[in-house]
Amino acid sequence: MDTVIESGVVGPPRTGRGRDRDLELLRYVGRHGVVRIAHVMAAMDAGRTVTYDRVASCVEAGLLERLELVRSEPGLLRATRDGLRYAGLGLPVAVVSPGAVDHWLRCASTAQQLANHGHERVLTEREIVLAEQIAERPIASAKVGKLPNGKTRLHRPDLAIFGEAGTIAIEVELTPKSPRRLEGIIRAWRRASWVSEVHYPCAPGQTRRAVERAVRNVRAGNKILVGKVVAR
Repeated sequence: MDTVIESGVVGPPRTGRGRDRDLELLRYVGRHGVVRIAHVMAAMDAGRTVTYDRVASCVEAGLLERLELVRSEPGLLRATRDGLRYAGLGLPVAVVSPGAVDHWLRCASTAQQLANHGHERVLTEREIVLAEQIAERPIASAKVGKLPNGKTRLHRPDLAIFGEAGTIAIEVELTPKSPRRLEGIIRAWRRASWVSEVHYPCAPGQTRRAVERAVRNVRAGNKILVGKVVAR
């Protein structure tokens, strides 16, 4: 298969509408880090045949790669370094371990649900890191202490919504943290005046109970909302 070169980046041999859709695909995968093809179909409002064709083209061109990290999760997609450059994203290649796959996919599904409810400005954690590096200040994160070099240690949410009502941080909580650590994070969110609300979609059972208990102990119920985690 032939490829084209734009600004030193290899890309799929499409023009016009096809090229625009490939860029949309690459930007979506690159922003989220790791997704399933089902996420791509929903985000791009495309059918299975069209989606698989575009994915195959980008994989063959070296812009996407299929990951086989977990046997029960075939079809995971990640943007390559060339894919991120071609899409114009200043983001690194996502580093993901088998144990983190569920969290990555839940975050992608949560972002899709937010988009379906009309939230257009939803940033992923990867985008938040870049935006805060550029701004040189926290815009959607909480300050949780100091680093050895004296800089502020930040706790970043998995997603953030930016709107007229302010910034809403989204924490997808799947496993319970230690009470001390969790209360420290909740306390930091309570102090983060630049974040108007923090939403915690939690796995049921021990994880949700731990978050609800920490919110009560820190008296942050006016800012922290605890809910149900979305399906993948």
